[in-house]
Amino acid sequence: MTQRARRITASTLTAAMLTTLLLLVLAGPARAEVVRGECIGSATFPSKASDQVLTADRAISDVFLIPKEETISYQGALGEGAQPFPAPVAYEGGVRVQLPGFTWNVATWGGTSEQVSADGTYTYSVPGFVPAGTGEIEVTAFHTQGDADCVVTVTVQLDGEPGPVALVAAAGTAVFGAAMLSAGVKKGGRA
Repeated sequence: MTQRARRITASTLTAAMLTTLLLLVLAGPARAEVVRGECIGSATFPSKASDQVLTADRAISDVFLIPKEETISYQGALGEGAQPFPAPVAYEGGVRVQLPGFTWNVATWGGTSEQVSADGTYTYSVPGFVPAGTGEIEVTAFHTQGDADCVVTVTVQLDGEPGPVALVAAAGTAVFGAAMLSAGVKKGGRA
């Protein structure tokens, strides 16, 4: 590969990397508040001193602080006063988290039931690759049963400090960026 081709490639890759970083830094979570259906629900976070209950009707712009680990109490229904189906109906659903570059499926469920509501407890532990204290995270819960289709999206933030994972990622990005920039700079001599 010629020097000119290397410079063009390095410049192009550097510009693409810087554009991507700028978009990740400046862009908040997707603000397409998608709420479909008439479902209701809530999750209670008992370890929090205040603002313990996250409800399905919370505005996406209202950020809910959550601990990295918790056993929550939940309840949900297809709608206020929803009546059970006359016979078991197939259902499926889940909770997913949108992170920069990929989606993490926290929980999924499925089966058949005539019931239109559920409650219980769920224990979660956020993996180390999701840095705490670094910004807002979009969480979407969805449930389909018979002709009922429900989607709820909320914005959360993990309690705590960013920690070593975020710092290593930031340092790695800076080193990679510097290496890309230096690769595109003429080192002297003739081209």
